[in-house]
Amino acid sequence: MLSDNQALSDFNALTLEGISVLDTLITLLDRELEALQNRDLDAINAINQDKQHALLAFDKNNHDRNQLLESRDLPIDKQGIQALQKSATDSLLAKEFSNNWQQIEQTLERAMSANKRNEIVLARSKQNVEKLISLLRGQNPKNTLYDAKGGKGDYSSQSRIGKA
Repeated sequence: MLSDNQALSDFNALTLEGISVLDTLITLLDRELEALQNRDLDAINAINQDKQHALLAFDKNNHDRNQLLESRDLPIDKQGIQALQKSATDSLLAKEFSNNWQQIEQTLERAMSANKRNEIVLARSKQNVEKLISLLRGQNPKNTLYDAKGGKGDYSSQSRIGKA
């Protein structure tokens, strides 16, 4: 079994690797936003492949960190991470790990925020395309049975006899 300092050092190395993968993912999300705004389908497809690789790498990194905690009989949660940090006798290593752990949490938040931003841009773009298609088909957007949320739409062209 690894010493407490060695276990924390290994966990810290995995944390730094996780930060690097998340930084790559954020860069890809920024490139994806630009491709979405430019409606560059080839770039979107290429970025999607790269994002999948980055997400798989982060999943493996997360799995490796979880295995390290399990090998020490620690819970796979914040309490387990804090227990691993407290078990180290090297206070400098513990402080470095604490800083890196805060950084990975902040980087993960930034990645989730960038992903949410791209989801909103994609949803708006989808709505605009649907409106354009509707107009090209000669359909009045006011005459829809259901709105985007699945609620009752504004179907003003209903037959009056059906309302009787």
